[in-house]
Amino acid sequence: MSFDLSEFLTEGLIDSINNGLIPSDLATVYAGNYLVKSLITQAQVTQVSDAITAYKAAQASSTIDNSNAQ
Repeated sequence: MSFDLSEFLTEGLIDSINNGLIPSDLATVYAGNYLVKSLITQAQVTQVSDAITAYKAAQASSTIDNSNAQ
């Protein structure tokens, strides 16, 4: 069994975004730095970007739902 660093970094960023542990802007910076250092691929940066978009959409939806409930 081998360790895949690029998968670990990508999953870590996505999990951190989804759990609200790091701001999406910081995750974007990390992903860019990892890409420049060839630690992750462009496809993985796209995965992180898609996760950020989904997280922001979920947050916006949650905000709308909360304001409608009041």
